[in-house]
Parts: sequence; C-alpha cells; structure tokens
Amino acid sequence: MNVEITSMNKSVVAAVDTPFGMLNLDGELNHVNPQRMQAEQRGLVLLKGIVNKASTWTQRRSRSSGNVLLVSQAGGYELRLDVVGTVERYLLHNDPHLRLSLFRGKNRTVGYCEEICILFNQQHPGCAIADGLVSLVLLGEAEWPHQATPHPLRRFTEWAERERIARRWKLGIIELTAEDMDEINDVREAMELGVPHAALDMLCAFARRCYTCKGMDVEDVNLHLKALFEEFDPKDIKAYAASPSTPSDRLFLPPQGDGAAEQP
Repeated sequence: MNVEITSMNKSVVAAVDTPFGMLNLDGELNHVNPQRMQAEQRGLVLLKGIVNKASTWTQRRSRSSGNVLLVSQAGGYELRLDVVGTVERYLLHNDPHLRLSLFRGKNRTVGYCEEICILFNQQHPGCAIADGLVSLVLLGEAEWPHQATPHPLRRFTEWAERERIARRWKLGIIELTAEDMDEINDVREAMELGVPHAALDMLCAFARRCYTCKGMDVEDVNLHLKALFEEFDPKDIKAYAASPSTPSDRLFLPPQGDGAAEQP
C-alpha cells in the first residue's frame, strides 16, 4: 500500500507500507523505478508468509525505527536482520549487503556486536533483494547447512548446530563443544553401521569426559545421556557391560547393563 504524505511546503512523499514497516518515509525513494519497488513489495509479502510459519526466526519491533526486525538465536548469540533497512539501501544505492548484526551476551543491549557482511547475489539483474532475505531465512529453517551457509555466519551456525544436537538427544544442561558434536555424530554413525559395541564405547567415553572435564555428577551424566542410551537394544548394552573398555563405563550404563560400580 502506498500512502501520500504532504508536507507544509506541498512536497509529496509516497511512503510505502510493507509487512515489516514503512519504506520511503523521507521521500528519497520517490525517483526509484516503480517496477523495482513493486518487486520488493511482492518479495516482502512472500517473506512475511514464510516468517509467520518459521521456527528459527522471531519478529521484533525496533525501538529506534519502529520497523520489524527478524531475530534468530543460538546459545549466547543473536542474529538481527533489518529487512526494511536492507531494501532501502539496495533501492537507493544499489548496495547488495544484507543488514545483518550479530550480538553476543545475555543482555543484547550491551556486550559484543558485529556487523555481518553478507552479499546478495546479483547474478540475475532485476531480482529483488527481498529474494536474498527469503534465502537467508530459509537457510535458518534448514538448520544452517554448512555448504550453503555463508562463511561469516559460521560462528553462529556452530552454536545453532550444538543446540540442535542437544535438543535431538535431549542432552539438557550439557554444554556441547565442537569435539562433543563430532563424538556424538560418530556414535550415531556407528549405530547406523551396525556396530553397537563401538558406539557404546564412544558414548561411554563421552560420558567419562562429561564427568571429568565438565564437572558433572554421575547422576547428572546418566540423566542427560538417558535418551542416547535408549537408542540401543538392551542386549547390546548388556553385552558391552560384560566387556567394557574400562570398568568405570558401567557407572554410566542403564540398569540393563549395570555391573560392579567403580568410581571413575
């Protein structure tokens, strides 16, 4: 929707209402090709429909501009995407950068803040930059696949992957490192290859590290690894308990494989 605003000196500003806020409030876009403006409006309507159903993005109104920002969180990181600011800079200056900021810290008004350099692919002239915004949002919905995600977002996506694995395995309070994620993926791969003894060996090694390196009690380790152990057949757990890599592994096995307890 276009809204005409007449000032005291009779100049007319064609403000453009979008699902994320008003474009052209100061009249700078008056001379932009109307077809480009319409393409962006259509793209933003599409983006709004996607965001309304998204699980990794929320909408937050900016206190300074009143426009709606898109926000995605992972661990102590927060991505903020300025949709209206991105479109305005593209239409005014042909600036292909997405206005994307990375915040770190529990209080997002302080702490660490970084502008992320993500360029809209201009390989196809005439495309709306809203298409680039849609692509970024869909990357988040696809859980930030490594090969498709721009490198400047790697720090954020690593945290997102840790949270995804933690949710999948119901790991609760365990704070995952990159090494932890590799170990858990190796456990899963061994299970899929049909070598449960090797998978249990690796899972118990991970449990021992949670105890020794993360300062967790045995009870907490058992509680938060319960979902992982439930993926195994009880007879495989019993077989591993009969011949573990180290006797202390029995401390972390479920009751089916429980043996003589020894302190790690």
